[in-house]
Amino acid sequence: MGGNHSLILFDGTYRLQRQEDASQETVGKCACSWWLRIIDFSIDRPEVKYLRPYVIIATQTGEGIFRTTCAQSLGKRIYRDFNLKIDETLWIEHYPDEPALYVAVFKPKSYFGTEIFYHIDWRPIMSNELEAIKPFIPGAEHIE
Repeated sequence: MGGNHSLILFDGTYRLQRQEDASQETVGKCACSWWLRIIDFSIDRPEVKYLRPYVIIATQTGEGIFRTTCAQSLGKRIYRDFNLKIDETLWIEHYPDEPALYVAVFKPKSYFGTEIFYHIDWRPIMSNELEAIKPFIPGAEHIE
């Protein structure tokens, strides 16, 4: 087995640049910046059929102008960029100043042509989900 790292599809900072109404003080600043880790659990065990084989863990970096959730600001772009399906992905957000993890639940809200707009609900992470992803989160010992 290649260990945990062979399951990681992406590990790095994902930024949303802010172009449209950039004023002098916001030029060069990103609208929001998240550290993302995308995990594919099916790589290690292709014989297991996972309901949600992909996990996205988004950790707020503290950079950026907007205080928004990653799912709301970057969700659709991340799904598109990494060619992931919403219903195959467990989306988890982590705020370093809070000892809890939250899971985003995407619900289709409206359709505009081929575009789908989602409403996002949040729920606390379940213990089995937490156990599965703990090895992928630095400093996860203190997370309940």
